[in-house]
Amino acid sequence: MSRPPASLEVERLSHRYPGAPAPALHAVSFKVAPGERVGLLGPNGAGKSTLMRIVCGFLPVQAGPGTRVAVAGLDAATQSLAVREQVGYLPEQVPLYVELRVREHLDFRAAIKRVPRRARPAEIRRVAELTGLAPMLERPIGHLSRGYRQRVGIADALLGAPPLVVLDEPTVGLDPNQVLEIRAMLKALGGGQTLIFSSHILAEVEALCDRVVILAQGRCVADEPVAAALRTSEVSVRWDGERAAAERALAAAGIEAARVTWGAGAEATVSCPAGQTAEAVAAAIGRASLAAGVAVVRLELGRRRLEERFARVTGASVEAGREDMAEGRGAA
Repeated sequence: MSRPPASLEVERLSHRYPGAPAPALHAVSFKVAPGERVGLLGPNGAGKSTLMRIVCGFLPVQAGPGTRVAVAGLDAATQSLAVREQVGYLPEQVPLYVELRVREHLDFRAAIKRVPRRARPAEIRRVAELTGLAPMLERPIGHLSRGYRQRVGIADALLGAPPLVVLDEPTVGLDPNQVLEIRAMLKALGGGQTLIFSSHILAEVEALCDRVVILAQGRCVADEPVAAALRTSEVSVRWDGERAAAERALAAAGIEAARVTWGAGAEATVSCPAGQTAEAVAAAIGRASLAAGVAVVRLELGRRRLEERFARVTGASVEAGREDMAEGRGAA
C-alpha cells in the first residue's frame, strides 16, 4: 500500500480542558512539510500529548481567532473523519487486546482502518517485517515482553501506510538493540511518510529528526532544523604556526581578544559577537589567516547537545511564565 506523505499545518491552536486554570496549549503555530521527520519536545505538562491528540482527531479543535489545524489540506475541525483516515497514531500507553494473537490483533485493527480484506495479509506481513514482529505473529499478545508489545503498537500505527504517522514515546520499554532497530525503521519513513515523533530521549530525536518543535507551558518556544538547534555561537580554530601570528589574524578579522579562549599552542575557541553567525565569523577568520600568511589546520563551527538547547528555551519560558503570573498576566 502507498499514499503520498501529508503536510501538517497548525495555526494559533489553543486548548483548555474544562475547569483548568490555564490552557494546555496557547496559540501554537508550526508547519510540517510532506515527508519531514519532526521531533515534538517539551517538559512534562508542556502540551505535547494534547497537541498530538488534536492532530489525530481524538480531541476537538477549539475555535479561536485564526485557529486552524489541517492534515494534507483537510480541516481537522470540519473534516475530522477524513483527517483521521490520514493519520497513524501510537499513544504513550499502547491499547492492546492481550488475549488475541499478534496477527489477529493487527487484522482487527486493519479492518477498522478500512484496509481491504484481500490486502490485509500482505499489509500485516509488511508492518510485521518493518517492526521485527514477523516471528511473533502467532504469539498471544499477553505472552509478549513489554518491548514487543510496543512494537505491536508501532505496527498498528503503520497499518494502511498513513500519510502522517504520530508516535508518542515509541521506544519506551525497548532494549538498546531494539531501540536502534526501531530508530532505523522510523528514519526510513522520511520521504515516504510524514513523521511527528515525541520522546524524552533527546539524543534519539537528534539522530532521527529533521526539525524540532519545542513546547513549554503550552507555547511553542522553538521551531527550527535540528542542525540549527545543535549549532552554538562558537568557532574552533587551530593554526599551523606561532600563537602570535594567529593572534594577529584574529585581530585582522575583527575578533576582540576577550572573545578568544586559547588552548594548547595556536589553538583557540572564538565566541561570536552578537548579531554575527558562526559561519560568518569562520569565513572572516579564514580570510584574515590567509592574508596574514598563517595556515589554518582546522576551522569548525561549534556544536552542542540538543539537551542544552532544550534547557535554554524551556527554562526561559518557565521564567517568563512565572513573571506573568506574578504580574497578574498569566494565561487565562
